[in-house]
Amino acid sequence: MVGEISPDGNFIWNGTEWLPHNNTPEEQNVFQLTTDVQEQEIGWEAVSEKLDEGGKGKMIAMSIVGLLVLTALSWVVYAFVIDPMLFPDELKRDEFIKMASDEPTIEDVISGEVSYWTCDIDLKLTQEEDGESITIRGDYSIYASEKSARVSSEMSALFTTFGNDIWMDENEIAWDINDEESGRIAIEGISTSPASELLTNSDAPVEFCFMHQLVAMSLENDASQPFSSEGERFPDEDGVRAVKIVTEQALEDDETFTISVYFDDDGNLLGTKMTNSSSEILVEIGSDSFSKPGWVKNANSDTPMPMIIDSDIWSSNHSSTVETLFNSSYSMEGAKVVLYTDEYDYENDTRITEIAFEVDVDTAINGGGLIQSTDEWYGENNCTLSYIDNAPMGEISSGDVVSISCDNYAMNDYQIGISNENGIASEVDLSVPWLSPFFTIIALLGAALLVSRRE
Repeated sequence: MVGEISPDGNFIWNGTEWLPHNNTPEEQNVFQLTTDVQEQEIGWEAVSEKLDEGGKGKMIAMSIVGLLVLTALSWVVYAFVIDPMLFPDELKRDEFIKMASDEPTIEDVISGEVSYWTCDIDLKLTQEEDGESITIRGDYSIYASEKSARVSSEMSALFTTFGNDIWMDENEIAWDINDEESGRIAIEGISTSPASELLTNSDAPVEFCFMHQLVAMSLENDASQPFSSEGERFPDEDGVRAVKIVTEQALEDDETFTISVYFDDDGNLLGTKMTNSSSEILVEIGSDSFSKPGWVKNANSDTPMPMIIDSDIWSSNHSSTVETLFNSSYSMEGAKVVLYTDEYDYENDTRITEIAFEVDVDTAINGGGLIQSTDEWYGENNCTLSYIDNAPMGEISSGDVVSISCDNYAMNDYQIGISNENGIASEVDLSVPWLSPFFTIIALLGAALLVSRRE
């Protein structure tokens, strides 16, 4: 075989003959494989590296699954173990009666014994009419302090909304009706307090704000009245942890209301919920401070004095008593007792008011002011316009009297009133219209009386 070395190592066979062999590195076997292989780049990775990467992916996936499981378990533990432990303790019947009875009464609020008091009412009433379901919504915000008060009301049904916003303090009254008509009048004073006037003379269902006390009275007077207590968030599932008491009351027509009253962990009243088959009422009570709303300064300050006067003249001697808005009083500066005409121009869709006779209020107070009129049928007529200023003196206020006395015939072609630089005083209608008096009775009066009725 070519390249074969002799047994003594001195010769090598070249295929023809034996040649001397010198054993040098250069004469190594030309057919011997070399181990000097150049490293080359290839388009794959070692199997061990792929195995490592797959292991990391599995670990990440398992970690995510574990985290989700841990989160779910944590939520379950919190929702069903920890969270219930954080709710206030359940109330006993006597405990609730005392806590509710100790809350401020409406007399406390209107007398100013409560620094700040707020009550928000959300009312929803659903009624069937001619086979169709009609839903009426009512939203009310009531604020009261020692020197100011505010009532904001809104009723909506179908595509119609009615509402107003009324502000009153010791210096002025302001109103905004459906963001369309506004007014502001400076006042000299009031007979009671802003809170007393607004809370007792507005359309807002203030009774709902004190339902907790009616419930306590009912539970105290009727031992058979159902009662239970448990923890629940108020006003919804994202609200404050509270303890609620639940009771029921049946009306005369067998309609049953479920009433729930809520207190926080410190024993502060949070509010009330009332529900039956057709209505839902949510009441939230608070003590946050408030200030004069921004719209007041932009309200129309050129409005005539808001008051009610029986302006129609029925006899030659006629008197009308003044009734001011919320029993406030106005300045007499520039005031006059007037006879005026008031007609509606249907062609131009406008009201035309013109003053025919006037006497300044000081003259009217001090003996009256004389006016003269001539009628083609009845002839001349001499009349005296007078003003009786009752307390508070020197102010236009409820209880004052305007009058006319004529020596011949009644001036019934005219109306009697009071005016100043802003025009003739007139009534401001701040009532919230209702789509149905029936709805009003059920939603407002029925619920307010239900816990105080006795068999």
